[in-house]
Amino acid sequence: MKLKRYFTFGPVLALALCLTPEFARAQFGGGSQIVFDPNMFARQLAQLQEETASVTDLAQQLQYMVQNTAGGGAGVWQSNQNLLTNLGGLISEQQGLSYTFQGLSQQFQQLYPGYAAASTPGAQSPMASADTTLNTLNGALQSAQVQAGDFQAEQAALQMLEAKNQTAVGRLQAIQVGNEIALAQVQQVQMLRQLVMAMMNSQNVAAANRLNSQTQSQLAALAIIGAPPSPGFVGLNQSSSATPPQ
Repeated sequence: MKLKRYFTFGPVLALALCLTPEFARAQFGGGSQIVFDPNMFARQLAQLQEETASVTDLAQQLQYMVQNTAGGGAGVWQSNQNLLTNLGGLISEQQGLSYTFQGLSQQFQQLYPGYAAASTPGAQSPMASADTTLNTLNGALQSAQVQAGDFQAEQAALQMLEAKNQTAVGRLQAIQVGNEIALAQVQQVQMLRQLVMAMMNSQNVAAANRLNSQTQSQLAALAIIGAPPSPGFVGLNQSSSATPPQ
């Protein structure tokens, strides 16, 4: 029985010696006999498990890095320069006096010369000034109407940004969506500035027309009753009172 047990245990021991690394074998005493050390094998297994866990953590970190650097949240914003230009041009299209007109200052002086009507080259008639004022007010209203018609497109762009914000898979995509929202806010400020400029444009033209009408009425009244005396003129009554009779 002892012999049978020896032959049964022998192949197992040989297999264990083949599978165990060199540093898992221990040598006892001064002889050359090498035996299997289970404790050393357990320590090596624990070390291997720690290294496997470290590699797994590193792979997870690399995956997070790739995820955080993945783009795809940009490109929603589009320039509205053409819309802004068209909004300003609507006033000119209605034969009004627009802030986009190149010769704005000269045209303003011709339409509303005030008391300098006689000395202003190409001064327009009061009827032309009134027509231009009405056309300017009409153009400003149409400019506001076009802006109101763009609300639906703006809402669609905002919904797209919200969808990208909810589905951002990494830090870079979230940052890019935030940048797109900031650009959309800048566009809204530009549209607000255009409305303010159109309102200022129409208000100034209307005020200039009222003031010009007043001055034209005063000049017409002065032309009927005669021009006032010049500062150096001395009338008959003044000369008789200033010079005593001889």
